[in-house]
Amino acid sequence: MKSKLKQQNAITLVALIITIIVLLILAMVSIALVMNSGIITKSKTAVDKYSQEEIQEQIKLAYSEWQMGQYTGETRTVQAFMQEKLNSIYGAGTVTSVTAENGILTVELANGKSYTYNVATGVAAKVKTVAEYTDATPGQANTTENTKYTSNGKTAVIPAGYTLDATANSIDNGLVISKAGNEWVWIQVANVTDLYTENTTEIPWTMYGTSGENSVVSRYASKSGILSGQTRTTPGTTTDPYYREPDTLGDLPIYLGGGATDQAEANYTAAGFSSFNDMATKLRDDYKNMLDSVRKYGGFYVGRYELSEAGTKKDQPSLTNTNWYNLYAKCKTFGDESTTYSRMIWGCQWDQVCKFINTSGDKVSLTDSRTYGNYSNSQAPANTENYESGKKKNTGSNEAWKANNIYDLAGNCQEWTQEASYAYSRASRGGGYNHYGNGRPVAYRDGGNVGPTNTNDDFLSSRPVLYIK
Repeated sequence: MKSKLKQQNAITLVALIITIIVLLILAMVSIALVMNSGIITKSKTAVDKYSQEEIQEQIKLAYSEWQMGQYTGETRTVQAFMQEKLNSIYGAGTVTSVTAENGILTVELANGKSYTYNVATGVAAKVKTVAEYTDATPGQANTTENTKYTSNGKTAVIPAGYTLDATANSIDNGLVISKAGNEWVWIQVANVTDLYTENTTEIPWTMYGTSGENSVVSRYASKSGILSGQTRTTPGTTTDPYYREPDTLGDLPIYLGGGATDQAEANYTAAGFSSFNDMATKLRDDYKNMLDSVRKYGGFYVGRYELSEAGTKKDQPSLTNTNWYNLYAKCKTFGDESTTYSRMIWGCQWDQVCKFINTSGDKVSLTDSRTYGNYSNSQAPANTENYESGKKKNTGSNEAWKANNIYDLAGNCQEWTQEASYAYSRASRGGGYNHYGNGRPVAYRDGGNVGPTNTNDDFLSSRPVLYIK
């Protein structure tokens, strides 16, 4: 009897063990099926999509509510109304800003995501983050949407319609993109606050010679980081330190010929503005938009070559013997204004380009540019190929006159920026073919020797920059 009970117990134990093993196998198979079929991922995607669609619907409803409010006395702007409305739904601080441009409302969230609402079509859509962009293929045109390219542990955004160079695609050594023959080099900006100081005072700064809310500036370029002892001051200030941006100008002094600068109709219209007040407003807004673009995409593009009538293209005569206003207008002609736009380079951006060529890739000197610029005293290897001491050459015509794929940043032509100096001038950077490369190196800044209306200098040009919208 005892033997029979032992035998039954043994059978029961074996059955239990077999059952446990079978259950473990089934559990493992089930887990594998769940993981391989993507059920968890799909569930998460479904939740994310629901949340995305919900936000898009709330954006539509908020805009509709604002529209109806126009008939019942609503006085807030659509931006202010929608931001307050959406924050009341999702919690204070969830929506950091709502902006409007060309019939498109953009809703920025604190988590870095953003949504657009097309007023004409009534369509709300999520804006892709840089991390969500597809990877760019070097040498292949990017025709439909922004893509990204990673090298040297950094990521550059390739805007829609541009082609990433098949070989010049190292970010540290100068990543090049092109469109319609114009070429651009990516400048990575690790921290956008290197470009500006935020207004923390109760009374905002007012641009020089202006008055009213359209001239009020909340951010300005304060940090040079390149030239010791030459910092920047607030807009509207013309005492030392007198470099500042964004800002407008007043009249020229007698020793520079006298006469109005920014406030003269012939000048502001040549630059593409309808009035002096319009110029002040747009310079301020352009500066803010530049910061927003750099913050969103992590950098900006600088023209690979000096400005020419043909654009920013290799082996072209640099555009000189014209005033600052004409150069400014030319610099605005390269973007499509829907996905990209171009402007004359800001002084704070010139500093970032200097930092780029000094700390990565070629790592050239910022205080002596004789070895990589066209100067009257250039040294090897810059005094080879088609070099003639004291003579201007086509931009990009000597392979030695570059740093990190950017040509003639030092030498050949001194280049005007948007940075204001004194009450009457714009700062120019670098040096010209008729200067010494150790006297006017790439970081050199000239503040007041030439007025912006001057058209007689064949050593003064400029350089455009390109932003992604």
